[in-house]
Amino acid sequence: MPEPPAAPPLYVWLDAEPGVAEPDIVIEDTPGVPDIDLVLTAIVEGRLGVLLPSRIAVSPHAHPISGVRRIDVGRLLRERGIAHRQRFELLAPRSAEDRRA
Repeated sequence: MPEPPAAPPLYVWLDAEPGVAEPDIVIEDTPGVPDIDLVLTAIVEGRLGVLLPSRIAVSPHAHPISGVRRIDVGRLLRERGIAHRQRFELLAPRSAEDRRA
């Protein structure tokens, strides 16, 4: 009996917007396993790095037009009891005048 075809992979964007940039990582999909569990496994195994954005995007399409799932990383880690720290990175320094406004 021939083997069933492999499931299409899951594409993950860490910082860029799906459809605008190429995915940052591709995760092998396992039939019957929820996508969120596959993403969590990749996070725990370090495949997405140790510094993660607050939200990541996941899609079964490398160039999605719709059907993109956004995952709140902090919430996922809290709900699953994964030890983590939360940090905020400022992308551009603000001037003293901007801070007073």
